[in-house]
Amino acid sequence: MKNITVRQIIYVGLLVLLLVFVFQNLESVRVKFLFFGFDMPLIVLIVIVFALGYLASLAFRKPHRRDPGL
Repeated sequence: MKNITVRQIIYVGLLVLLLVFVFQNLESVRVKFLFFGFDMPLIVLIVIVFALGYLASLAFRKPHRRDPGL
């Protein structure tokens, strides 16, 4: 029998929280941008906004310095 680690318990807990969040945000919302408007599930909108924020943080981060002598 395989032993269960603390990390695996944390991962399962986070997965359960994510699933609860997803199933509570399934309703459609109206999104308007400039002259466009469309309906989409709220969870999709949340994922898109999260991904755009992540990409923006990558675009504006400071470059990593590899050589401490510079």
